Amino acid sequence: MKITAETNAADALKMSKKVADVFYRYNLSCPGCKGVKEDKIGRIAFNYGLDPDKFIKELNAAAAEAKK
Repeated sequence: MKITAETNAADALKMSKKVADVFYRYNLSCPGCKGVKEDKIGRIAFNYGLDPDKFIKELNAAAAEAKK
């Protein structure tokens, strides 16, 4: 599964602990937040002023690294 702007945070986080590390690197508490099942990656990036393309690229790289 590839992470996109429409992927919800819970699904992305299920992919690997390395994905969670990306969230923590940006000081995002999404892994423990109440909205983790509803929040989309694109919305999270927007709400926190992140470059969505860069954020999604980092999340996908972390998920791919975990599969190695």
